[in-house]
This record gives sequence, C-alpha cells and structure tokens, in this order.
Amino acid sequence: MSKNVLHFSDKDSFDTEVISASKDNPVMVDFFATWCGPCKKLSPLLEEASAKHGFKLVVIDVDKNDDLANTFNISSIPHVFLYHKGTKVMEFKGYDTSSLQKMIDYCAKNINKFTGKGVSVGGGKVPTAKDYNSKNDKYIPEEPPESDETYEISFRYNNDTFSRRFLCDNTIGEVKAFVRSKIGVANISLFTPFPRKVYEHDSESIKDAGLSKREMLNVGLV
Repeated sequence: MSKNVLHFSDKDSFDTEVISASKDNPVMVDFFATWCGPCKKLSPLLEEASAKHGFKLVVIDVDKNDDLANTFNISSIPHVFLYHKGTKVMEFKGYDTSSLQKMIDYCAKNINKFTGKGVSVGGGKVPTAKDYNSKNDKYIPEEPPESDETYEISFRYNNDTFSRRFLCDNTIGEVKAFVRSKIGVANISLFTPFPRKVYEHDSESIKDAGLSKREMLNVGLV
C-alpha cells in the first residue's frame, strides 16, 4: 500500500487530514465498504494513482464511520471527493473511470510534490527546494566535460526523459540529489527495469555500483 494512503475512523481528523492538508496539495477521499464490489475494483486504481503522483488518499469505511457518511450524505458507494486549497473541487459516484481520470489529471497538474521541508533519509538531510536553487548547493556535483572518466546517465520519470554527465567517482547519493532537483521530489528511487536492480546505497560510487557508461535509469517515488 502507498504511504500516501490514510485509513481513519475519527471524525475529528477530517479537518486536519483533509481540509487543512489540501491547502498545499490535492487530497482525494474515498468512501467505501469492504463488501462493495465496485469499491474493490476502484480501490487499486486510487492507490496506484496516489503512489504514482504523490497525492494523499484518505480512505473511509462507511460501516465504521456513520457520522462522516451521514455528514456527506453518502447514499451510494464508492463515492470519491477531491479537495484542494481547503474546498471540494470534484466528486463522483460508482466505478466511474472517466471521472477518476479527470481527478488524477487534476492532481498531476496541481501537486506540489516538494513542499520545501527538509526530509531525513538514510541518516542525512535532503536539501530543501531553496537548497536546490542555490548556486553553492553542495549536494549536486557540477557537470563535468565529456571524457573517458564520465558517465552519460539518462533518467525516465513519468513521460519525461532527461540526461546528465557524471564522473565515475560521483556517488549514487549525488546522482539522486541531481534528480531530486530536476523533478522537485524528495523521496525517490533509481532502478533499471530489465533486469530490475535498485540503486539504494547512496555512498556507493557510480563505477562501483556497476552502471554502464551510457545508462538509462527509471525514477520511482518512495
């Protein structure tokens, strides 16, 4: 399950977890029941979209949340709402993939995946958005001129592809710092799909990690 998915049964949490949280980024709310067939079909699509685009998904079981279900006049399920900037911007009922896609498109365009707060990962502090824009950012190595010691690494993220040269002794952590600055996302993974290999040792050099001189890496969210 995506770390962006939140199950809760506390009515008092709604204002904090949905209304307030949506002031920065869109928040999707799914009213469902465990016995509901269409809900079971829709839930994996919601979770997949949440994991891919980084928006928060709040999942509410109507059988355990009568007060919330009554407050929102939930008469049929699934019933999905989208909140942004503290207000409801979209909603749909049933297994409606067309309406869901519109919500996902909205989230993809309006998500601010990097909020500017430092995140602690692997014992180190990830630079903030301000750090990324700094000319003296110590996390991102300068791009070297092409030589026998350089690696041309391409990155695939969603539908975009970009590339950058690195020295053989640059670390995986430095490569990740560059990617974070490029896409504006703090928590990422780098991997090759076939055969699948995840590069998770930030202190390891590009050479020691076994990357080829012209490598294509996929970028995932974690």
